[in-house]
Amino acid sequence: MWAFVKSFFVPAPVATERPTANSEAGRYVRSFLIVRLMIGVLGVGWPLLLVFLDKWFYDGHPGSRIPRDSLSVYYYSGMREGFTVILGVIAFFLFTYKLTERNLDNTLSVLAGLAGMTIPFFPTGRPSDITPAPALNPLQDAIGEDWTKWVHFGASAVFIAALGGVCLLFGRREGERPKHGNLLPRRFWRGYHFLCAGAIGMAALWIVATTVGRDPLIHGPYWSLLLGEWVATWAFGFSWFAKGAEIRYLFGLDQPNPDAAPAVRPA
Repeated sequence: MWAFVKSFFVPAPVATERPTANSEAGRYVRSFLIVRLMIGVLGVGWPLLLVFLDKWFYDGHPGSRIPRDSLSVYYYSGMREGFTVILGVIAFFLFTYKLTERNLDNTLSVLAGLAGMTIPFFPTGRPSDITPAPALNPLQDAIGEDWTKWVHFGASAVFIAALGGVCLLFGRREGERPKHGNLLPRRFWRGYHFLCAGAIGMAALWIVATTVGRDPLIHGPYWSLLLGEWVATWAFGFSWFAKGAEIRYLFGLDQPNPDAAPAVRPA
């Protein structure tokens, strides 16, 4: 039993070989890399779409403060569907990312996926700048706005922490991965993903320092939470974009040794 449980906390092994890019197995790997790439694009584009489309198309209505306090507050804006749909797409992919495997990568991505799906179901508290205040949704009405808000905060914390952990694992694997045709050395990519994980960690510390308690440690602008969430989301997005953007392999230009044993695990 312990061996079974322990397997969920052991990092995924590093893939040493890949099938040729144009083989049947290679097309499967390329599809997986494209999905990684698109999740990275969504991660980078999500805060941009929320903030700027809310300004351009809705002029910040309802409410008056532009930008809003946080990404989560866009649940109450004209970009509500953009907030929930894009986050839902990212969360669902994270949940299914390595679902058939038993390793730490799967554990963290499943946690991130579940947390990401929880965030829009349990929205944050209603912003004070909207008059009259938005109506409570049925869940807020049933269990109370405060309880709903605290579940939202907890899910957001798990989401950010798990995404940072996945970026660390990306860096670990890149550091141990054999040379695979990238122009930049593996040491660079290890540092790149570690830097993304570090940015997520610093963003989390910024959020805590500027928002927790009645007298926060740092008195930042009212959009301090938005800034922290934006940095964490971008760090996650850039990490995943880079992990999927293996251009030579994606376009069938990278041809590993055809005599090597095929391995379909994406590295």
